[in-house]
Amino acid sequence: MRNEKLYLGVQNMPTIADELLTRKDVSRIFKVSIPSVIRWEAAGRLPAVRFGAGTVRYQRSAVEDLIANSLSRTESK
Repeated sequence: MRNEKLYLGVQNMPTIADELLTRKDVSRIFKVSIPSVIRWEAAGRLPAVRFGAGTVRYQRSAVEDLIANSLSRTESK
């Protein structure tokens, strides 16, 4: 599949699950402030994808993992 290799040199093109979200998108999903999202990123809880100067995005799959991890911690208490 030659077209797959055209996407940033990566063989596996992102799926809908790997849609890139902005900090504002993530803050709306969790109903928290943007500084909270930035703290999660700094703490390593939410990996970021950086493009150029100041452009930060988050993979939807990483956000869903954070939700799942948060739910599992809540349920285990």
